[in-house]
Amino acid sequence: MIWTRRIIDPNEWNEVQDQFESLFVKLGCPGQMMLVATSASGSPTLFASLPNAALLNALAGFEQISDGELPSEASLLVGHHQAFEKRFRYPRWKPAS
Repeated sequence: MIWTRRIIDPNEWNEVQDQFESLFVKLGCPGQMMLVATSASGSPTLFASLPNAALLNALAGFEQISDGELPSEASLLVGHHQAFEKRFRYPRWKPAS
């Protein structure tokens, strides 16, 4: 399993999510494969786990990263909740000021 990252323009969000979801389904919905999002750094960022590095070519604009570069909080977009909850926490809700 490898992790990848892409800082994304909000206008590209749906297209990239659809592309990942198509790959996820084509591969038979692997248990550890997921797409998560965060905006903690100020820019919307997607993180994807892939079964192997050869699939990196299927996701334009993603770069391979180490496990240490993953955020602790994210939102699950595509994948299995059990695998997500082993790696991440959902962001805490912050009331408007």
